[in-house]
Amino acid sequence: NDYVPLFPWFGAVLLGLGAAKLASASGIRARLASRVPGRWANPLVFIGRHSLAFYLIHQPLLIGCVWLFSQVMPAQVDPPRVNFLKTCQRSCEQMRNATFCSSYCGCMLETLDGEGSLDRLYNNDQTADFRAHLSDLAATCTAKTEDKMTEGGTQ
Repeated sequence: NDYVPLFPWFGAVLLGLGAAKLASASGIRARLASRVPGRWANPLVFIGRHSLAFYLIHQPLLIGCVWLFSQVMPAQVDPPRVNFLKTCQRSCEQMRNATFCSSYCGCMLETLDGEGSLDRLYNNDQTADFRAHLSDLAATCTAKTEDKMTEGGTQ
């Protein structure tokens, strides 16, 4: 998680070196060094003196906060019907056009939902007869969709 490519950020290092050189030449560094920070800087001074401990402690704290937030406001999970349509259309559109895929995936969803097989699909039923049944459904829906598109004049 902490990997950062070298070259985009090397410019920031060079800018920092240049700013320090300018601050030294103009006397700004000496003036800043002579100032005594107020009590507001104590937490920053402490963190600066114990930077490794702060780094190692803040990581699990941040991860814990993210986990806690995810428990209070969990990510929205699509219902199986919506998830099936999205996945089917994304897969189909790699080979066919969007109009075909929308009709085809609707046909598959209606058929699977009508016969109660959508749960078997989401439970990853890998039996040979179910896979053959899915293949037959796919062929039937492909034929229906192609017929519908040929009748409608769009292909």
